[in-house]
Amino acid sequence: MEFTANRQTTAGGTEARDAATPGTQRIRVLAIDDNNDFLTLLKDLLEPHGFDVRPYTNPVKALEIFQRDKDAFHVVLLDYYMPQLDGAKTFEWLRKLNPNVKVIVCSGAEELRLRQMQVQHPIDGYIRKPFRVHEALTVISRVMGRQATAVA
Repeated sequence: MEFTANRQTTAGGTEARDAATPGTQRIRVLAIDDNNDFLTLLKDLLEPHGFDVRPYTNPVKALEIFQRDKDAFHVVLLDYYMPQLDGAKTFEWLRKLNPNVKVIVCSGAEELRLRQMQVQHPIDGYIRKPFRVHEALTVISRVMGRQATAVA
């Protein structure tokens, strides 16, 4: 089973993308992390499971892309510790541009610190690095309101 998405019209008449039935559309992920090797790995791990991962090592560039089409992404996977612009500031900009965007922090921080981040900032979830594919799929599924897919 793949994660997929459908477009739905909201009360205001704008299109919202939400997780839906298989076979309609790939989940578009904006991945922001200063580690290019991690982004390559993330792309390689998620794309076979129905994701279209757009990786960016520079959070400022990623925000520029996001600003051009803030409804183009279903979920953002965001590193918390980055040199150009940290995860907290990047998160704030993402939510200013689209208050409904789903944001999952991916970090090597300790579990307690990740939970504190989730309380301090209204992030939708977190994935602790290093992670297994099924862990990432489970968190993304939960955040998107879908059941986790089975990983072979």
